Amino acid sequence: MYVELGRPEPPRRRTGVAGFFTRCVGDELNVLLMPAGTGESWRLPGGDAQSDEFIHEAYVREIAERTGLSPIPPEEILVVDHVPRGVTEAEGLDVVFKGADFVPYATDPGTTAYRWATLKETDTLCLGPERDRIHSAHEAWLTGRTAYLIWGERVTAPRS
Repeated sequence: MYVELGRPEPPRRRTGVAGFFTRCVGDELNVLLMPAGTGESWRLPGGDAQSDEFIHEAYVREIAERTGLSPIPPEEILVVDHVPRGVTEAEGLDVVFKGADFVPYATDPGTTAYRWATLKETDTLCLGPERDRIHSAHEAWLTGRTAYLIWGERVTAPRS
C-alpha cells in the first residue's frame, strides 16, 4: 500500500514513446510526422507503452503499429517531457528517442499516414508542446545532451 499517497495501489502514470526520425533533402533536415488524430495537426510517430512494457519495446511496437515502419531498437533518449495531470487523462512522461534506421515493410500505402516535414514546417503543422519537443529533440541530437521538459517547456536549473 502506498500509505504516503493515501492509496491502496500506485497512481496511474502514462508513458508515451516517440521517435525523432530524420533525413536530409538537399540542405534541409526533414522530420517524420504522423497525424495527431484530431484536426489538421501532426506529431512525432509513437504512442503509449502498455502496462509492464519496457519503453524501448513500446517504441518499436508503436512505430511499427502507427506508421507501418519496422525500426530497430532506439539509439538514445533525446527528450523527456513531464506532462502534468489534467493535461491528458493522467500524469505522464513522454520520451523521445533518436530514431535509428528503419526499413519500410510491405503494407498497403492507404493503411498508414505519415509525412516528412522540414523543421520550419513543423512550426505550423504541430501544436505548441509537440513543436517544442521536436525542436528540443533536434537540439539534443546536435549537442548530445538530453532535454528535460515540462509540457514542452525546457526546465532550467535555478542559479545560485
